[in-house]
Parts: sequence; C-alpha cells; structure tokens
Amino acid sequence: MAAPRAPGGRGVTATRAGNMPDRAPQTDPERAPGDAAERAPSPPAARIARAAPPAIVDSLRLLVQLRWIAVAGQAAALAVAALAGVELPWRLLLAIVGALSAFNVGAAVRLRRARPTSHAEVAAHLAADLAAFTLLLALSGGDANPFVWLYVLHGVLIAQLLPWPLSGAGLGAVLACYAAAGASPWPLTLAGGAPLPATLAATGRHLSFVLTAGLSAWFIARIAALLRHRERLLREAAAAASRDECVLRVGALAAGAAHELASPLTTMAAIVDEMGHETDVATLRRDAATIAVQVDACRRTVQNLTAAAAHAAAAGGPSVPLDRFLEGVVERCQALRPDATLACRWDGALPVPAIADDGALEQAMLILLNNAVDASADDVGMLARWDQDWLEVAVSDRGPGVPAGAREKMGRVYYSTKPRGKGTGLGLVLAADTVRRLGGTLEFANRTGGGTRVAMRVPLAALTP
Repeated sequence: MAAPRAPGGRGVTATRAGNMPDRAPQTDPERAPGDAAERAPSPPAARIARAAPPAIVDSLRLLVQLRWIAVAGQAAALAVAALAGVELPWRLLLAIVGALSAFNVGAAVRLRRARPTSHAEVAAHLAADLAAFTLLLALSGGDANPFVWLYVLHGVLIAQLLPWPLSGAGLGAVLACYAAAGASPWPLTLAGGAPLPATLAATGRHLSFVLTAGLSAWFIARIAALLRHRERLLREAAAAASRDECVLRVGALAAGAAHELASPLTTMAAIVDEMGHETDVATLRRDAATIAVQVDACRRTVQNLTAAAAHAAAAGGPSVPLDRFLEGVVERCQALRPDATLACRWDGALPVPAIADDGALEQAMLILLNNAVDASADDVGMLARWDQDWLEVAVSDRGPGVPAGAREKMGRVYYSTKPRGKGTGLGLVLAADTVRRLGGTLEFANRTGGGTRVAMRVPLAALTP
C-alpha cells in the first residue's frame, strides 16, 4: 500500500508503515486506539439496546425473586411445624409448595426468552401467588396462622405492579382470600388436638411481622431504584433529542450554505485553472496548485452537504477499500491544512475490507484531525487498525490536553477547550453523533507527556456497502 502523498503545500510531511503483516500491530501505549488501560471493550449495539428492559419485565423479575424467598420461607415454616409436632395435612401442603416451585422455574425460563409480556401476565403471577398462599393458610389454621400478616405484602405488590383497574380488582381478591382463609376447617393444633404452645405462636407472629415489614421495604426500595433509573434514561433521551434537533438545524443551515457557495467555488476553480496554464512563474504555479487543491476540497464538502440534505448519504456511497478510504481522509486533511505535519500508520487483517465511501464518517475523522492540528500543527498522529468486526482509529496531538472534569462534556454538549471566539464544540458534537449513529464509541484521554488522544471505534458491519 503506497503512502499518502502531500499535495503541493508547504511544510507538510506524512509517514506510514507500508505492507504491514497480517497480525496485531506493535502498539504504542500512548497512541494505540485499542489501549485497554484507557478504554474498556464496547459491547455490540444490540447488547446495549437490551441493557434496559421494559418495566413489566422488571416486575416479573422481582416477582420471581420474591417467590423464591416465599418458597424458602414456607419450607422452613413447615419444617419447624413438623419438629414441633403440629398436626397438618402434610401431603397437600408439600404439593402446593412443590407446585409453586415448579411455577417459578417456568417463570424464570420464560424471562430468558425475548417474548412480549403485559400487565395481564403480571396479574396472573400475582393471582397464582395469592391462591397458593391462601391454600397454605386454609390448610394450616386460617386466620389463626401467625403468617396471615403476609396478606399485607400481597396488597403492596398488587398496588405497585398493576394499573388501577387491575390493582382494584386485585385488592378485592386479597380481602376475599383473607375471608376465605379465615373460614378454614383445619385448626392449628398439635398431634392429639392440644393447642399450640404460647411461645411458639408468639414467635410465629413476631417472625411474620418482621418478614412482612422487611420484604415490603425491600420491594418498595427496588421499585424506587427502578424509577430513578428510568428517570435518568428519560433525561438522557431528552438530551439526545435536543442534540439531534440542533444537528438537524445545523444541517439545514449547511444545505443553504451549499447552494450559496456552489457558484463562487465553480468560478474560482475556472480562474485558478486559467492561471495554472497562462503563467510561467514557478512560485505562482505552486500557489495556484495549492489553491486548486483546496478549492477541490471545498467543492467536495459542498457535495457532501448537498447529499446529506437530500438524504442520499443514507444509501451509502460507492465501495472503497478501507485503507484507501483512510488515505483519502489524510490527503483531504493535508489539502485543507497545508501547515500540518501528520504521522499516519494503519494495519489490519488481509484482505482489506471494503466499506461504503461514507461522507459522514470521513467528515467526523476530519473534525478530529482539524482539532488536533489546531492544538499542535507540528505533531499530529493518526493510527488505525481493523479486524473482522471493528475499525479503531486514534488521533493524537501534543496540545494542552483535556482539562479536569471536561471529558464528560466533550462530544455531548457544545463545549470547547479553545479560546473564546475560536471554537464552540459543535464539530465534536457532530462527530460524536455520527459515531453513535453507526453504533460506535468516541473516547477522549490525556496523553503521557501532554496532549490529547481521541479514540474512535466503529463496527465494520455499519460501514458495509
């Protein structure tokens, strides 16, 4: 692969490694885009999309957890009753506990499958729990059973997890089940009909109160945590919508600028072409060549803006080898910034993958390179590598670096480290938005010895033509 050549500008050098072997490159710990010390591996976009499950799925997960606690408590209570010599219909009680365990296993398996759910399914789970608990109480003393307090927990669950029509019916079912359990024909006695010892009954009541209060508090705390999590997601979604609105507004302005600039750029190109043919002065020819290259770069920018305004970019551009795409980005940067000194190197698996000639991705890389040139024009590096799944690009400079506390703002809000009047942070927001839409990440870090390193990571699947 040939090294990209600097156009006819002044003070421009470009270097790269040629014919790299098909292996992992020997990376510079300051420059490598895949530096594990500065970046954690990013999960695929589909995994990220599944990171925040719907509220109803969360409700089912909470019910599964509480049901396992209930099964364990019921088994423990039956074991204590057996040791105390309480006379109970053991086979029926054990069958109910076993059926509830099997139901919970099925619920856990169902949650592992990406199937839609509804409040009706949550109501069915709550009804199954209420029915099992009522049967257990009815077979073990009814309202004389000290664990009758746990009906309060059922009411709390129904009120929290179901919408009003269903929760009203559920609370009515709780009262009906309490009345039905109170009419139980099975008294809670020891073998031979003797009443339970007073200490055992008091211990059961205390334990029932503690369980009801503790589980209710735990459940409400979990619900509150989920609500706070969803509020944070809503705030982030609102911020993203605000950024998108600004990006669309900037796009509309850029489309208007494209129409205004198209004619003068065409005229300038024609005049420069005539100057290059008519003059014999070497210096003037060199200047004319430099202007011609920059005018061509400006014309290409206008074409990209026009295509974006017409949504042509959504269909993707022509196919181009990835290394040629990177060389084109460097060549265009050198044309626009002839005062810059760029050091470029990239490596990856062979054969080189082909990607769509994406103007948006090219523009994002140019924004990063331009920022690096603004920070230190005489020392800018661009390193890239790829494998079968990911493209990683790192742009580094020797400027002042990222101030403390500014890393979280960069690319998210209109924030710039440049002096007032020389930067707004709009370019980084546009670049970060492009990378996010492709399912990638953009990370900022300070370099050892001074300067900034921006690491971009994009899935190749998003760039496939």
